[in-house]
Amino acid sequence: SFPLSLPPTEWEVESTSTPMGPWLDEMKIHIAVIMAAPQIKHSYKTYRKVKAGDMALLDCEAAGEPKPKIFWLLPSSDMISSSTDRHFLHANGSLSVHQVKLLDAGEYMCVARNPGGDDTKLYKLDVVAKPPVINGLYANKTIMKVTAVRHSKKQIDCRAEGTPPPQIMWIMPDNIFLTAPYYGSRIVVHKNGTLEIRNIRPSDTADFICVARNDGGESMLVVQLEVLEMLRRPMFKNPFNEKIIAKPGTATTLNCSVDGNPPPDISWMLPNGTWFSSGIKTSQFLTGSNGTLTIYSPDGDRAGKYRCAARNKVGYIEKLIILEVGQKPSILIHPTRPVTGISGESLSLHCLSDGNPKPATINRRHILLENGTLVIREATIHDRGNYVCKAYNSAGDSSVSVSDRLFHSSFILSILHDYQEHGSHNARVSEN
Repeated sequence: SFPLSLPPTEWEVESTSTPMGPWLDEMKIHIAVIMAAPQIKHSYKTYRKVKAGDMALLDCEAAGEPKPKIFWLLPSSDMISSSTDRHFLHANGSLSVHQVKLLDAGEYMCVARNPGGDDTKLYKLDVVAKPPVINGLYANKTIMKVTAVRHSKKQIDCRAEGTPPPQIMWIMPDNIFLTAPYYGSRIVVHKNGTLEIRNIRPSDTADFICVARNDGGESMLVVQLEVLEMLRRPMFKNPFNEKIIAKPGTATTLNCSVDGNPPPDISWMLPNGTWFSSGIKTSQFLTGSNGTLTIYSPDGDRAGKYRCAARNKVGYIEKLIILEVGQKPSILIHPTRPVTGISGESLSLHCLSDGNPKPATINRRHILLENGTLVIREATIHDRGNYVCKAYNSAGDSSVSVSDRLFHSSFILSILHDYQEHGSHNARVSEN
Protein backbone atom coordinates (compact mmCIF):
# COMPACT_ATOMS: atom_id res chain seq x y z
CA SER A 1 0.00 0.00 0.00
CA PHE A 2 1.12 3.58 -0.53
CA PRO A 3 0.45 6.69 1.55
CA LEU A 4 -2.41 8.71 0.23
CA SER A 5 -2.29 12.56 0.20
CA LEU A 6 -5.31 14.46 -0.88
CA PRO A 7 -4.46 17.65 -2.89
CA PRO A 8 -5.21 20.98 -1.17
CA THR A 9 -8.67 22.29 -1.87
CA GLU A 10 -9.17 26.05 -2.36
CA TRP A 11 -12.23 28.06 -1.80
CA GLU A 12 -12.28 31.66 -3.08
CA VAL A 13 -14.80 34.15 -1.73
CA GLU A 14 -15.01 37.46 -3.64
CA SER A 15 -16.78 40.62 -2.52
CA THR A 16 -17.54 43.56 -4.88
CA SER A 17 -18.88 47.07 -4.35
CA THR A 18 -22.46 47.45 -3.55
CA PRO A 19 -24.78 50.32 -3.28
CA MET A 20 -23.99 50.36 0.36
CA GLY A 21 -20.35 51.23 -0.08
CA PRO A 22 -17.92 52.93 -2.44
CA TRP A 23 -15.22 50.24 -2.39
CA LEU A 24 -14.56 46.72 -3.61
CA ASP A 25 -13.58 44.11 -0.96
CA GLU A 26 -12.15 40.75 -1.88
CA MET A 27 -11.37 37.78 0.58
CA LYS A 28 -9.77 34.47 -0.31
CA ILE A 29 -9.67 31.43 2.06
CA HIS A 30 -7.32 28.51 1.36
CA ILE A 31 -8.16 25.22 3.11
CA ALA A 32 -5.72 22.28 2.69
CA VAL A 33 -6.71 18.79 3.98
CA ILE A 34 -3.72 16.31 4.17
CA MET A 35 -4.03 12.56 4.95
CA ALA A 36 -1.10 10.06 5.19
CA ALA A 37 -1.96 6.41 4.80
CA PRO A 38 -0.43 4.03 7.47
CA GLN A 39 3.05 2.65 6.93
CA ILE A 40 4.42 -0.18 9.15
CA LYS A 41 8.10 0.04 10.07
CA HIS A 42 10.51 -2.87 9.53
CA SER A 43 8.01 -4.82 7.54
CA TYR A 44 10.78 -7.16 6.38
CA LYS A 45 11.09 -8.85 9.82
CA THR A 46 8.36 -11.39 9.33
CA TYR A 47 9.61 -14.62 10.95
CA ARG A 48 9.82 -15.70 14.57
CA LYS A 49 10.85 -19.01 16.11
CA VAL A 50 10.28 -19.63 19.81
CA LYS A 51 10.24 -22.56 22.20
CA ALA A 52 7.01 -23.75 23.66
CA GLY A 53 6.36 -22.11 27.00
CA ASP A 54 8.35 -18.98 26.14
CA MET A 55 7.03 -15.56 25.07
CA ALA A 56 6.83 -14.40 21.46
CA LEU A 57 7.05 -10.67 20.64
CA LEU A 58 5.74 -9.57 17.23
CA ASP A 59 6.62 -5.99 16.27
CA CYS A 60 4.14 -3.77 14.48
CA GLU A 61 4.90 -0.07 14.81
CA ALA A 62 3.08 2.07 12.24
CA ALA A 63 3.20 5.72 11.18
CA GLY A 64 0.41 7.65 9.49
CA GLU A 65 -1.84 10.69 9.71
CA PRO A 66 -4.07 10.49 11.55
CA LYS A 67 -2.41 7.92 13.83
CA PRO A 68 -3.54 4.53 12.62
CA LYS A 69 -5.35 1.99 14.72
CA ILE A 70 -3.78 -1.46 14.88
CA PHE A 71 -5.35 -4.87 15.23
CA TRP A 72 -4.09 -8.42 14.73
CA LEU A 73 -5.51 -11.44 12.94
CA LEU A 74 -4.43 -14.71 14.59
CA PRO A 75 -3.88 -18.13 12.97
CA SER A 76 -7.22 -19.11 14.46
CA SER A 77 -8.83 -16.23 12.46
CA ASP A 78 -9.63 -14.45 15.71
CA MET A 79 -9.07 -10.70 15.78
CA ILE A 80 -7.16 -9.02 18.61
CA SER A 81 -7.74 -5.30 19.07
CA SER A 82 -7.10 -5.21 22.82
CA SER A 83 -5.19 -7.31 25.35
CA THR A 84 -6.44 -10.71 26.52
CA ASP A 85 -5.18 -13.28 29.02
CA ARG A 86 -2.37 -14.57 26.82
CA HIS A 87 -2.16 -11.83 24.19
CA PHE A 88 -0.93 -8.38 25.16
CA LEU A 89 -1.32 -5.50 22.72
CA HIS A 90 1.32 -2.85 23.38
CA ALA A 91 0.75 0.88 22.90
CA ASN A 92 3.01 0.89 19.82
CA GLY A 93 0.99 -1.91 18.23
CA SER A 94 3.32 -4.82 18.98
CA LEU A 95 1.79 -8.10 20.16
CA SER A 96 3.15 -10.35 22.93
CA VAL A 97 2.01 -13.97 23.12
CA HIS A 98 2.69 -15.45 26.56
CA GLN A 99 3.26 -19.14 27.34
CA VAL A 100 3.39 -20.03 23.68
CA LYS A 101 1.84 -23.38 22.78
CA LEU A 102 2.37 -25.53 19.73
CA LEU A 103 -1.13 -24.57 18.58
CA ASP A 104 -0.03 -20.91 18.47
CA ALA A 105 2.16 -21.60 15.46
CA GLY A 106 1.02 -20.08 12.16
CA GLU A 107 0.52 -16.73 10.41
CA TYR A 108 -0.15 -13.53 12.31
CA MET A 109 -1.26 -10.43 10.40
CA CYS A 110 -0.88 -6.95 11.78
CA VAL A 111 -3.27 -4.41 10.23
CA ALA A 112 -2.73 -0.67 10.59
CA ARG A 113 -5.71 1.42 9.43
CA ASN A 114 -6.75 5.07 9.25
CA PRO A 115 -9.05 7.04 6.91
CA GLY A 116 -6.19 7.25 4.46
CA GLY A 117 -5.94 3.51 4.00
CA ASP A 118 -4.43 0.26 5.36
CA ASP A 119 -1.03 -1.34 5.74
CA THR A 120 -0.35 -4.93 6.76
CA LYS A 121 2.53 -7.04 8.01
CA LEU A 122 2.47 -10.82 7.93
CA TYR A 123 4.39 -12.86 10.51
CA LYS A 124 5.10 -16.55 10.40
CA LEU A 125 5.53 -17.97 13.92
CA ASP A 126 7.17 -21.34 14.46
CA VAL A 127 6.83 -23.00 17.87
CA VAL A 128 9.28 -25.76 18.73
CA ALA A 129 8.72 -28.16 21.59
CA LYS A 130 11.11 -28.27 24.55
CA PRO A 131 12.34 -31.49 26.18
CA PRO A 132 10.34 -32.40 29.28
CA VAL A 133 11.39 -31.16 32.70
CA ILE A 134 11.45 -33.86 35.41
CA ASN A 135 10.81 -32.81 39.01
CA GLY A 136 11.60 -29.21 38.09
CA LEU A 137 15.19 -30.08 37.05
CA TYR A 138 16.26 -28.59 33.72
CA ALA A 139 18.65 -31.35 32.71
CA ASN A 140 18.53 -34.08 30.09
CA LYS A 141 19.81 -36.61 32.62
CA THR A 142 19.66 -36.47 36.40
CA ILE A 143 21.09 -39.04 38.82
CA MET A 144 19.85 -39.25 42.38
CA LYS A 145 20.48 -41.66 45.25
CA VAL A 146 17.67 -42.77 47.54
CA THR A 147 17.32 -45.31 50.33
CA ALA A 148 14.47 -47.49 51.48
CA VAL A 149 13.99 -49.77 54.47
CA ARG A 150 13.46 -53.44 53.90
CA HIS A 151 9.77 -54.53 53.94
CA SER A 152 8.63 -50.90 53.68
CA LYS A 153 6.91 -49.04 50.81
CA LYS A 154 8.86 -46.57 48.68
CA GLN A 155 7.51 -43.90 46.33
CA ILE A 156 9.82 -42.24 43.79
CA ASP A 157 8.51 -39.12 42.03
CA CYS A 158 8.92 -38.51 38.31
CA ARG A 159 6.77 -35.44 37.70
CA ALA A 160 7.36 -34.54 34.05
CA GLU A 161 6.22 -31.25 32.51
CA GLY A 162 6.49 -30.06 28.94
CA THR A 163 4.74 -28.88 25.80
CA PRO A 164 3.26 -31.02 24.49
CA PRO A 165 2.66 -33.06 27.67
CA PRO A 166 5.25 -35.85 27.78
CA GLN A 167 4.73 -39.57 28.06
CA ILE A 168 6.33 -41.17 31.13
CA MET A 169 7.91 -44.60 31.25
CA TRP A 170 9.91 -46.45 33.91
CA ILE A 171 12.66 -48.92 33.02
CA MET A 172 13.02 -51.61 35.69
CA PRO A 173 16.36 -53.22 36.65
CA ASP A 174 15.47 -56.35 34.64
CA ASN A 175 14.94 -54.10 31.55
CA ILE A 176 11.14 -54.26 31.70
CA PHE A 177 9.39 -51.09 30.43
CA LEU A 178 6.38 -49.85 32.39
CA THR A 179 4.34 -46.99 30.91
CA ALA A 180 2.23 -44.79 33.17
CA PRO A 181 -0.28 -45.72 34.39
CA TYR A 182 0.61 -49.29 35.40
CA TYR A 183 -0.85 -51.30 38.26
CA GLY A 184 0.91 -54.46 39.39
CA SER A 185 0.77 -56.50 42.58
CA ARG A 186 4.01 -55.01 43.95
CA ILE A 187 4.95 -52.31 41.43
CA VAL A 188 2.69 -49.38 40.53
CA VAL A 189 3.33 -46.47 38.16
CA HIS A 190 0.81 -43.73 38.87
CA LYS A 191 -0.61 -41.38 36.22
CA ASN A 192 1.61 -38.55 37.45
CA GLY A 193 4.72 -40.70 36.92
CA THR A 194 5.34 -41.67 40.54
CA LEU A 195 6.82 -45.16 40.94
CA GLU A 196 5.61 -47.11 43.97
CA ILE A 197 7.41 -50.23 45.19
CA ARG A 198 5.74 -52.26 47.92
CA ASN A 199 7.37 -54.70 50.33
CA ILE A 200 10.91 -53.57 49.53
CA ARG A 201 13.38 -56.44 49.10
CA PRO A 202 17.20 -56.48 49.23
CA SER A 203 17.16 -57.37 45.51
CA ASP A 204 15.56 -53.97 44.84
CA THR A 205 18.97 -52.38 45.36
CA ALA A 206 19.42 -51.30 41.74
CA ASP A 207 18.94 -48.46 39.24
CA PHE A 208 15.41 -47.43 38.25
CA ILE A 209 15.17 -45.15 35.20
CA CYS A 210 12.31 -42.74 34.44
CA VAL A 211 12.09 -41.53 30.84
CA ALA A 212 9.84 -38.60 29.85
CA ARG A 213 9.44 -38.02 26.10
CA ASN A 214 7.63 -35.53 23.84
CA ASP A 215 8.16 -33.91 20.42
CA GLY A 216 10.90 -31.74 21.88
CA GLY A 217 13.01 -34.67 23.01
CA GLU A 218 13.40 -36.74 26.13
CA SER A 219 14.69 -36.34 29.66
CA MET A 220 15.87 -39.06 32.00
CA LEU A 221 15.95 -39.56 35.76
CA VAL A 222 18.22 -42.33 37.07
CA VAL A 223 17.32 -43.36 40.62
CA GLN A 224 19.94 -45.42 42.46
CA LEU A 225 17.98 -47.24 45.16
CA GLU A 226 19.72 -48.73 48.19
CA VAL A 227 17.77 -51.05 50.47
CA LEU A 228 18.63 -50.79 54.17
CA GLU A 229 17.76 -52.85 57.16
CA MET A 230 15.45 -51.34 59.77
CA LEU A 231 16.53 -47.81 60.63
CA ARG A 232 17.71 -47.31 64.20
CA ARG A 233 18.54 -44.16 66.07
CA PRO A 234 22.11 -43.87 67.38
CA MET A 235 22.60 -45.50 70.78
CA PHE A 236 25.74 -45.49 72.90
CA LYS A 237 26.87 -48.86 74.15
CA ASN A 238 27.57 -47.08 77.44
CA PRO A 239 24.90 -44.37 77.59
CA PHE A 240 26.09 -42.79 80.85
CA ASN A 241 28.38 -39.82 81.21
CA GLU A 242 31.84 -40.81 82.37
CA LYS A 243 34.75 -39.50 84.38
CA ILE A 244 38.19 -40.73 83.43
CA ILE A 245 41.47 -40.06 85.21
CA ALA A 246 44.47 -40.27 82.91
CA LYS A 247 48.03 -41.04 83.90
CA PRO A 248 50.25 -38.06 83.06
CA GLY A 249 52.25 -38.55 79.87
CA THR A 250 50.57 -41.87 79.03
CA ALA A 251 48.28 -42.04 75.98
CA THR A 252 44.62 -42.20 76.99
CA THR A 253 41.68 -43.31 74.84
CA LEU A 254 38.14 -42.04 75.36
CA ASN A 255 35.56 -44.50 74.06
CA CYS A 256 32.30 -43.47 72.42
CA SER A 257 31.15 -46.73 70.86
CA VAL A 258 27.75 -46.33 69.25
CA ASP A 259 25.26 -48.46 67.38
CA GLY A 260 22.64 -47.45 64.82
CA ASN A 261 21.46 -47.93 61.25
CA PRO A 262 22.65 -46.39 59.06
CA PRO A 263 25.98 -46.31 60.98
CA PRO A 264 26.13 -42.95 62.76
CA ASP A 265 28.76 -40.32 62.10
CA ILE A 266 30.71 -39.59 65.28
CA SER A 267 32.37 -36.31 66.20
CA TRP A 268 34.14 -34.99 69.28
CA MET A 269 34.12 -31.56 70.86
CA LEU A 270 37.26 -30.67 72.83
CA PRO A 271 37.20 -28.59 76.03
CA ASN A 272 38.12 -25.49 73.96
CA GLY A 273 35.08 -25.95 71.70
CA THR A 274 36.90 -27.40 68.68
CA TRP A 275 35.01 -30.15 66.82
CA PHE A 276 36.80 -33.17 65.35
CA SER A 277 35.14 -35.65 63.00
CA SER A 278 36.26 -39.26 62.55
CA GLY A 279 39.64 -39.92 60.98
CA ILE A 280 41.37 -36.74 62.19
CA LYS A 281 44.98 -37.03 63.34
CA THR A 282 47.04 -34.24 64.87
CA SER A 283 50.16 -34.16 67.01
CA GLN A 284 47.98 -34.39 70.12
CA PHE A 285 44.76 -36.20 69.10
CA LEU A 286 43.51 -39.08 66.98
CA THR A 287 39.84 -39.77 66.25
CA GLY A 288 39.17 -43.36 65.26
CA SER A 289 36.44 -44.62 62.96
CA ASN A 290 35.06 -46.72 65.82
CA GLY A 291 34.21 -43.66 67.93
CA THR A 292 37.42 -43.39 69.96
CA LEU A 293 39.43 -40.29 70.79
CA THR A 294 43.07 -40.86 71.71
CA ILE A 295 44.99 -38.19 73.61
CA TYR A 296 48.66 -38.91 73.08
CA SER A 297 50.28 -37.19 76.06
CA PRO A 298 47.68 -35.92 78.52
CA ASP A 299 48.61 -33.17 80.93
CA GLY A 300 46.77 -30.52 82.89
CA ASP A 301 46.03 -28.53 79.71
CA ARG A 302 44.14 -31.48 78.20
CA ALA A 303 41.87 -31.94 81.21
CA GLY A 304 38.25 -30.86 80.89
CA LYS A 305 34.91 -31.80 79.34
CA TYR A 306 34.91 -33.82 76.12
CA ARG A 307 31.62 -34.15 74.27
CA CYS A 308 30.92 -37.04 71.92
CA ALA A 309 28.10 -36.68 69.35
CA ALA A 310 26.60 -39.38 67.12
CA ARG A 311 24.23 -38.63 64.23
CA ASN A 312 22.45 -40.50 61.47
CA LYS A 313 19.37 -39.73 59.39
CA VAL A 314 16.98 -40.79 62.15
CA GLY A 315 18.54 -39.34 65.29
CA TYR A 316 21.22 -37.46 67.21
CA ILE A 317 22.67 -38.10 70.69
CA GLU A 318 25.45 -36.67 72.83
CA LYS A 319 27.53 -37.92 75.72
CA LEU A 320 29.86 -36.16 78.17
CA ILE A 321 33.23 -37.52 79.27
CA ILE A 322 35.16 -35.60 81.90
CA LEU A 323 38.91 -36.11 81.72
CA GLU A 324 41.12 -35.48 84.72
CA VAL A 325 44.86 -35.91 84.59
CA GLY A 326 46.14 -37.81 87.62
CA GLN A 327 48.79 -36.69 90.12
CA LYS A 328 51.20 -39.15 91.69
CA PRO A 329 50.57 -39.49 95.44
CA SER A 330 52.80 -37.76 97.93
CA ILE A 331 52.96 -38.57 101.63
CA LEU A 332 52.65 -35.34 103.52
CA ILE A 333 54.00 -36.46 106.91
CA HIS A 334 57.51 -37.86 107.11
CA PRO A 335 58.59 -38.93 110.66
CA THR A 336 61.99 -37.56 111.61
CA ARG A 337 62.66 -40.13 114.34
CA PRO A 338 61.37 -43.52 115.43
CA VAL A 339 57.92 -43.62 116.98
CA THR A 340 57.93 -44.53 120.68
CA GLY A 341 55.15 -46.41 122.40
CA ILE A 342 54.41 -48.11 125.69
CA SER A 343 53.76 -51.83 125.83
CA GLY A 344 50.11 -52.62 126.46
CA GLU A 345 48.81 -49.33 125.08
CA SER A 346 47.60 -48.41 121.62
CA LEU A 347 50.09 -46.95 119.20
CA SER A 348 49.22 -44.83 116.13
CA LEU A 349 51.41 -44.54 113.04
CA HIS A 350 50.26 -41.60 110.87
CA CYS A 351 50.45 -41.62 107.06
CA LEU A 352 48.69 -38.58 105.55
CA SER A 353 48.90 -38.54 101.73
CA ASP A 354 47.76 -36.43 98.77
CA GLY A 355 47.22 -37.08 95.06
CA ASN A 356 44.70 -37.30 92.20
CA PRO A 357 42.78 -39.51 92.33
CA LYS A 358 42.79 -39.65 96.13
CA PRO A 359 45.35 -42.31 96.97
CA ALA A 360 44.60 -45.47 98.88
CA THR A 361 47.00 -46.46 101.63
CA ILE A 362 48.28 -49.90 102.41
CA ASN A 363 49.59 -50.78 105.82
CA ARG A 364 50.71 -54.26 106.56
CA ARG A 365 49.08 -54.95 109.90
CA HIS A 366 46.41 -54.11 112.44
CA ILE A 367 43.67 -51.43 112.08
CA LEU A 368 43.80 -49.00 109.10
CA LEU A 369 41.80 -45.78 109.35
CA GLU A 370 40.46 -43.86 106.33
CA ASN A 371 43.03 -41.10 106.78
CA GLY A 372 45.87 -43.61 106.49
CA THR A 373 46.64 -43.91 110.21
CA LEU A 374 47.59 -47.38 111.44
CA VAL A 375 46.48 -48.20 114.97
CA ILE A 376 48.29 -50.94 116.90
CA ARG A 377 46.14 -52.01 119.83
CA GLU A 378 47.82 -53.20 123.04
CA ALA A 379 51.26 -53.00 121.53
CA THR A 380 53.79 -55.57 122.65
CA ILE A 381 57.44 -56.05 122.11
CA HIS A 382 56.60 -58.27 119.17
CA ASP A 383 55.10 -55.28 117.37
CA ARG A 384 58.32 -53.37 117.19
CA GLY A 385 60.10 -53.09 113.84
CA ASN A 386 59.80 -51.21 110.53
CA TYR A 387 56.35 -50.35 109.16
CA VAL A 388 56.00 -49.28 105.54
CA CYS A 389 53.11 -46.97 104.54
CA LYS A 390 52.46 -47.06 100.81
CA ALA A 391 50.09 -44.62 99.03
CA TYR A 392 49.10 -45.41 95.45
CA ASN A 393 46.70 -44.37 92.70
CA SER A 394 46.53 -44.77 88.94
CA ALA A 395 49.27 -42.16 88.52
CA GLY A 396 51.85 -43.91 90.72
CA ASP A 397 52.74 -44.63 94.32
CA SER A 398 54.84 -43.37 97.25
CA SER A 399 55.97 -45.01 100.49
CA VAL A 400 57.52 -44.12 103.82
CA SER A 401 59.03 -46.30 106.52
CA VAL A 402 58.21 -45.80 110.20
CA SER A 403 60.13 -47.52 112.98
CA ASP A 404 58.70 -47.89 116.47
CA ARG A 405 60.25 -48.35 119.91
CA LEU A 406 58.39 -49.93 122.82
CA PHE A 407 59.38 -49.38 126.47
CA HIS A 408 58.32 -51.23 129.63
CA SER A 409 60.13 -51.14 133.00
CA SER A 410 59.85 -54.88 133.51
CA PHE A 411 61.56 -55.99 130.30
CA ILE A 412 63.53 -53.11 128.85
CA LEU A 413 66.75 -54.21 130.47
CA SER A 414 66.30 -57.78 129.42
CA ILE A 415 65.70 -56.61 125.92
CA LEU A 416 68.83 -54.58 125.92
CA HIS A 417 70.78 -57.36 127.65
CA ASP A 418 69.46 -59.88 125.17
CA TYR A 419 70.66 -57.83 122.26
CA GLN A 420 74.01 -57.06 123.91
CA GLU A 421 74.73 -60.75 124.43
CA HIS A 422 74.15 -61.39 120.73
CA GLY A 423 76.27 -58.37 119.76
CA SER A 424 73.44 -56.74 117.87
CA HIS A 425 72.99 -52.98 117.75
CA ASN A 426 69.80 -52.99 115.66
CA ALA A 427 66.65 -53.41 117.75
CA ARG A 428 64.25 -52.96 114.81
CA VAL A 429 62.63 -55.80 113.01
CA SER A 430 61.29 -55.29 109.51
CA GLU A 431 57.75 -56.55 109.02
CA ASN A 432 56.30 -57.18 105.59
